[in-house]
Amino acid sequence: MTRREFQSPDELDDWLATAGIDTDTWGQGSAKSTADLWREYVAGESTFQDDPPGQLVEVVQLVIRHNGAALVELAQEFADGRTRVRRRPPSEKMKRGETAREAAVRCLQEELGLGTADARLDAAAQVTESWQESPSYPGLPTRYVFHTFSGETNALPDSDFYRVNDVPDDPIRRHLWGWRRET
Repeated sequence: MTRREFQSPDELDDWLATAGIDTDTWGQGSAKSTADLWREYVAGESTFQDDPPGQLVEVVQLVIRHNGAALVELAQEFADGRTRVRRRPPSEKMKRGETAREAAVRCLQEELGLGTADARLDAAAQVTESWQESPSYPGLPTRYVFHTFSGETNALPDSDFYRVNDVPDDPIRRHLWGWRRET
C-alpha cells in the first residue's frame, strides 16, 4: 500500500476525480462534503492510498452497557439541519499518533461528556478490519480498522437523550443517544 499525501483541498478533489470517485452527491442527504473529508485528513483522522484508490480510517468503538442494554447513537443532526440515522455504538476516528486507549477516552469526553471515572472500559480492545464503501462519502472505498472496547456506566440518562457537539469545525451539531436491548 502506497500512502497518498495532499497539499490542498483541490489536490484531494483532483485525486478523487482521477480515481473515478463521483462526489456529486456529497454534502447532500446523509453524506458529508469534500470539505469535511479535507478537514478529517488535515486533522489526521484519515489517510489515503493509491493502489487501489481508497481511504484508511482507524476507529474506536465503545460498546457501553447499562441495565442489560447497549448505548447506541440513534441519529446525528448536521449543522445545516439535515439528519441521518446511525444505529451505531459511540465511536471516534483515531488521530495520527494516537493510541486506541487515548481515542477511547476522547470518545467518552467528546461524544458523551464523560470522564474516565464515569465509565469503566476493558483494558484491551478487540481489533477487526473490513473494506467497504464509506457511508459518509458514497463511492469512496474505505478500509476500516475497528478497535472495540466493552464497558459500563451509570452516568448517563436512562431514556433517549441529545448531546450537543461542541467540537470546532465538525459538521455534526448534535447526537441522539439511547439504550437498546442487544439481539
